[in-house]
Amino acid sequence: MILNIIRKTITEYNLLESGDRVLVALSGGADSVCLTHALRIMSGELGIELYTAHLNHGIRGEEAVRDEKFAKEFSELLGLRCFLKSVDIPEDAKCLGVSEETAGRKARYEFFADVCGKYNINKIATAHNKNDNAETLAMNFMRGASLKGLCGIPYKRGNIIRPLLDVCREDIEKYCADNGLEYMTDSTNLTDDYTRNKIRHILLPLIQKEFNSNFISTVTDNSSIIKEDNDYLEAKSAEAYSQIVKNGTAQISELLSQDISIARRVVRYMLADVYNGLGDISSGYVNDILELAKGRSGTKIDLSDKVMVRNEYGKLIIERNFVGDTPDFEYRFSCGIGGIIKEMGKEVVISRANSRRTDGGIYLGVAPDKDIIIRNRRRGDKFYPSGMTGSKKVKEYLIDNKIPREKRGSVPIIEIDKNIAAVGSRVDRRFLFKDSGIKIEFKDL
Repeated sequence: MILNIIRKTITEYNLLESGDRVLVALSGGADSVCLTHALRIMSGELGIELYTAHLNHGIRGEEAVRDEKFAKEFSELLGLRCFLKSVDIPEDAKCLGVSEETAGRKARYEFFADVCGKYNINKIATAHNKNDNAETLAMNFMRGASLKGLCGIPYKRGNIIRPLLDVCREDIEKYCADNGLEYMTDSTNLTDDYTRNKIRHILLPLIQKEFNSNFISTVTDNSSIIKEDNDYLEAKSAEAYSQIVKNGTAQISELLSQDISIARRVVRYMLADVYNGLGDISSGYVNDILELAKGRSGTKIDLSDKVMVRNEYGKLIIERNFVGDTPDFEYRFSCGIGGIIKEMGKEVVISRANSRRTDGGIYLGVAPDKDIIIRNRRRGDKFYPSGMTGSKKVKEYLIDNKIPREKRGSVPIIEIDKNIAAVGSRVDRRFLFKDSGIKIEFKDL
């Protein structure tokens, strides 16, 4: 039964093609064990090559060691190569100033991406199921998520696929039992210390018992309908956004002339620009901004210590909240060893690159063994912008590109061998990427 459901999901959402090399995220729990086993059985008919990956988060001591050992042995039993890595998530969370859950998710996907890059693997399969989807929808609803947050977990996002999304947890556990598959249980999933666990162990069972025994299927089916409606509205909103918003500024009269469902989304896009795509944004923020737009000129609100919104002469402006000038900073990095630039609120990730992609990274044609200095501007700085002749003072470059004065001190200057290799994303023509080099990414903390 489960195999047929997975086949249907793969076909309907075009998750896999013959020749795909697939990395399965194998935690050792029932979901990932079921997915790994099912894909192994179907690998021949699908024409795919399978691998597994397991990340030890360094949180649950001997239990985590047990899970790692199980993942390796289970993979070997199925004839699959298993990639293993151990990290200290509590320490990572502390350094990044985020929750352990967020740090763990970040570490997992970076690990998966690294394995895929090294071994030419083009798909990552995770074991999210129908129950996970219902839990996510319930959590998002209680947090005041937008319609997008009620679309549920996507079947596909980039190269990440979720073939189990149409399978419920009860059927997964039955599949494991029927096939004699052992699996590991994470003790933290049995407690009610986390919001998701409370939804899983308390809220959803109560709803199923008292109101709708088929709630898991009902809510996930509804999410598919919501997604179809949302996709249409998103397309219309993207069109409106391109017409109304320029350089983070919207014409208020044009914004308020839109249908409210479109106007809300345009505001969300503006917030996503400032937050660099910060997940699903609270509807409370959006409503506050629209109320500000209806008010008098000269008013403003602080959404957080980082974001400010202004109503100014018929324009709605959403920008980072800068207090004073950015202090001077200078950091030294090397390929494979990044770090945090606290003055920018960014994490720097530097890696080798054998090809250039349009993924927002800064690609430089330099040897990976070079020291890389990242700093902010200094008096007299100049470089040779790619696509231009001659040199340009950094100060003039920033002015010509309409970088606000208060933001110029936080534009990263990348220096190699005492020469400026890039100003922000603009590469110096002496450091243009050709066949190989390095990739530098700046990620929000």
